[in-house]
Order: sequence, then C-alpha cells, then structure tokens
Amino acid sequence: MNKKLNTFIFLIIGTAVNIIVMLLLLIGFLYIIGLFITPKTSGGIVTAVTLTAVLLSVVGSYLIYNKLVRFINNKWDLERWIEPLFKKKR
Repeated sequence: MNKKLNTFIFLIIGTAVNIIVMLLLLIGFLYIIGLFITPKTSGGIVTAVTLTAVLLSVVGSYLIYNKLVRFINNKWDLERWIEPLFKKKR
C-alpha cells in the first residue's frame, strides 16, 4: 500500500472512531441529565442543558481523539506511513 491509501484509510477509521466517541459521550451526558431533570423542569432549561451536553460531547470527542492520535503517532511513527494532508509552503 502506498502513503496516500494509508492516509485515506487512517482518515476513514479516525472519522468513525471520532463519531463513535462523540455518540458515547452524548449518550452518557443525556443519561446523566435524565437523572436530574424532572417533568416539572421548564422547557428552556431542558433545551439549554441538552445543547450544553451536545457541545460538551463535541469538545470532549475532539480532546479524546487528539490524545489518541498523538499516542498512536508516538507509538507507531505515523509520519513514516501516511502522506501529510497540508504541505508546507516554501
């Protein structure tokens, strides 16, 4: 396999992992929210808390994915196997 194919495979798998992590975080946050919100809670508060949970899941998945890619890059030296997406200008 060449570097471009390796890069494509890494991007596809990385995107899938990022989406799975985001969904797991979102489900976890929504479960925790469901424990504390009662039927008497106003709709505005529920909306604000739900949007906050979505935002936290996006940010959390980014941070987890970033740490995971750094770990994998340090362990297997990915720069040797994949093509850079953005080349430096001269």
